[in-house]
Amino acid sequence: MKAFISKNRNFIFCCVIIAAVYLLDSLLFFSQFYLMYDFYSEKTINAVSTGWAYLAQGTGLVLFMLLYKTRSRLSARRVFQVLLFLIEVPVIIASILIPGRILLMFMIVILNIIIGLHTGFTFTLAAAHAPTSRLGLCYGLAYAVGAFGTWLISEISGGLMTSYRIIFADSLLIALIVVIILMYRDAFENGRDGENADTEAPQTADGISPDTARGRKILILLCLVIAIMAPISSIGTNNNLYVEYSREFILLAQRSFYAVGLIAAGLIFDKNRMIGGICTIVSLIYPIVLIMVYQESGLVMPVIGMSYVILGFFAVYRAASLMTLAADSKKLQLAPLGLAVARICEAVSVLAIIEIGCDELASVILVSVLFIPLVILFFLMVKEQYTPPAAAAGAPRELSADERRAAFAEQYGLTRREEEIATFLSEGRSNGEIADLLQLSENTVRFHVSNILKKTGMKDRNEVSRAYRQ
Repeated sequence: MKAFISKNRNFIFCCVIIAAVYLLDSLLFFSQFYLMYDFYSEKTINAVSTGWAYLAQGTGLVLFMLLYKTRSRLSARRVFQVLLFLIEVPVIIASILIPGRILLMFMIVILNIIIGLHTGFTFTLAAAHAPTSRLGLCYGLAYAVGAFGTWLISEISGGLMTSYRIIFADSLLIALIVVIILMYRDAFENGRDGENADTEAPQTADGISPDTARGRKILILLCLVIAIMAPISSIGTNNNLYVEYSREFILLAQRSFYAVGLIAAGLIFDKNRMIGGICTIVSLIYPIVLIMVYQESGLVMPVIGMSYVILGFFAVYRAASLMTLAADSKKLQLAPLGLAVARICEAVSVLAIIEIGCDELASVILVSVLFIPLVILFFLMVKEQYTPPAAAAGAPRELSADERRAAFAEQYGLTRREEEIATFLSEGRSNGEIADLLQLSENTVRFHVSNILKKTGMKDRNEVSRAYRQ
């Protein structure tokens, strides 16, 4: 067991902290959701819970991406990460102890912006430290624990969501997350362990830098695919409202079905990313199936249960696809982009559906129309991803900076941290400069430089620099 934990330390750490964050945010989301019943109509609650709240989450995700891109050193500091969670405490207290229509609505918006910031933190953390070959499972498993844990806590502690006791439950989770960050952050700054991620070779299928024209094209196509998937998924969720029997499904009990789908989708995505995408598209056909069979009382309950299972496929795809691209290209600020696009498009589609109304026939027609550009764009994206660019005639193509870096690391079996330090060595930087840039101690940098020299068989840093530039 000790050997297993040591070998998979990064993966386990990312799963634990993401699960804790999702459990915290789910409890907060649903507590606010139930408090709304004291003040608002069901139509307003639906508009806020999956419309304006999702829009606020998307805003928080975009804010985190901008912050990470422009202030990456600040984003990496443990003090900043801890503050992201501590600022939630006064929001929780105000929502529970000072209820009111206007205050509650304001707190819901603030809370969901904070949830977006939390999610941005967990996505960049996983992209930086979890092995790319298990990012789907890491996200799916952690999200499933959060989803199922929300349901379980609700079942064993009736009335928790709308009582002052939720303050203590959320405070305990915040304390746990803060302790994990403070205990394990240093270990991650010092590198990645064993076969968990160190020896993982760059993945050429998706490992395309967004800095290149081809990489930007793939990134745009992927975002468009997710943007079209989002309203289709929202329509599928909304269609459950047409089914009278679905009211027998307690909202939080649905999360257990959701958890099963998340784990299954994560395993499939990690096995083959293209198949994971195809399964996601196929799963989105389900809204039509739901509408076709919902009147059959003998089938309706299994149909509704399955509808919450398949929701996990889109959830994993929208998150893991961009997290993987960010990890492969080392553009970590892109990790939350997939969920940000999905949340904003889901919010717009939900608000539009509620405003104009969308019956069964309209749902079938809209889903059918959206599937045409979705399939075309997905095909173009896959073709671009898995078709190698034609080499220039005559002379060999010059490697880009990212390709040179990846090739050097693969040739000598360097870890990602060693790969970063080797790049700085090629620029002639000192140990002190490298330590400042990577937020490490000089002793840690010296340790990694020593490992680089051992793996490459070179005598000093100047020789490493020359070999890197060749």
